Amino acid sequence: MSTASPSNYAQLLGLYRNPFLRSSIIELEDPTAIFSKQWIDDILDSLAAEAMSGVASAFVALTGPPGSGRSLRLHLLNYSYNTADLESIYQEISVVEGPDIIDDLLVTSYGVSRSITKSLKKVLLGMPESLTDEELQQLKTSPAEAGRMIIRSLDSVAPSALLLDDVHNMMYTDERWSFFFFEMIREIVSVMPEGILVVLAMSDEAYEELDKKFPALTSRVHERIAIPPLSDEEAISLVSKRLNRFRAREPESPLAPLTEEVVISANRLAEGNPAKLLDILSKALEVAVILGRNKVDMYVLDKVFDAEREIIDYVKRAPPKMRKELEIVLRNFNGGPVNLEKVAVEAEIPMSLAYSRLEALVVTGLLERDRSGRYYVPREALREKPKPKEEQEEKREVKKREGTRKRISRTVLKLKRLRKGLWGL
Repeated sequence: MSTASPSNYAQLLGLYRNPFLRSSIIELEDPTAIFSKQWIDDILDSLAAEAMSGVASAFVALTGPPGSGRSLRLHLLNYSYNTADLESIYQEISVVEGPDIIDDLLVTSYGVSRSITKSLKKVLLGMPESLTDEELQQLKTSPAEAGRMIIRSLDSVAPSALLLDDVHNMMYTDERWSFFFFEMIREIVSVMPEGILVVLAMSDEAYEELDKKFPALTSRVHERIAIPPLSDEEAISLVSKRLNRFRAREPESPLAPLTEEVVISANRLAEGNPAKLLDILSKALEVAVILGRNKVDMYVLDKVFDAEREIIDYVKRAPPKMRKELEIVLRNFNGGPVNLEKVAVEAEIPMSLAYSRLEALVVTGLLERDRSGRYYVPREALREKPKPKEEQEEKREVKKREGTRKRISRTVLKLKRLRKGLWGL
């Protein structure tokens, strides 16, 4: 699909550019401008407020599927601490880092410390304010010692926060360092005083695995906050905020150039996942500009659905619990072949779980495995006519979609009546 130019966006849709692309929000200094709160955010905000006021500490596990908004919430917390002139350490954990993340955490924590020991090292001994290689290696001999150093550093600048993103990636590193990392975190949350907030963000499956392997850590979690799917109203709010950041002219309505029916339909297809919702709407805007239309209505959205139909229908042939992995193979790796580890990393699930799901997809015939053990979608399978049983399923799916569309229309009508009633008060 060709990319529409910014001038076409302004002329047709009244937008500076596509607001649903990730690249469109990188330069935003205030992440609250594009964030739409859900009910779970009241819980997170309350725990953070108590820690920031110094009256309590909190250890939070923030879980949700890829694209649910875990990272954005950590950035919001980091922004809140920085705005209040409080110290906050945000650390994203990537797959390739492994033990390096432990070095980064130790060095960064020591760097923010205002402890007397650190000051004496500089004033009396003339030593640098950073950790020496010898000190770093000594700390890495014991997860308890490393954890205590981090908590001393955080306590010296309390109220403070430690925000760790994509913690599930520690599952794919060397077992020794994975154990060290989680034992280090256990030590931190075991001895942390009031005024400290620690948040671990990860996938739901990763948390379940963590609970099995490190129950001594998860037993100390004050609150596990699982991010729910977006409701239709939350989806509308999210889309409105995105659009408002890139208006080139005054809109006819808060959602223009989109319609409520389009947003709700896209949210249902995305199953309430914010990242998937924005991706669908991004493509819808592109299609509208290419077609020269100044409104994104159901006609435009249907064009997007038609282009995606082959993948959507194929993924729906899989059992619900395995659809995520099948979609990853199709979309992220162009149908494969791809190895087990890459699928597990993209799905943010334990390797053993990824293996069992991929193997089950092989048994169903939706995936095949090559001589190297890599998984792929048979090219001819995408275009195969459904078998009688699958044909019945497809007919039920079509009927379900028709019913969904009718319900969406009724929902939109109810929302309009509700708003009209509220405006008349």
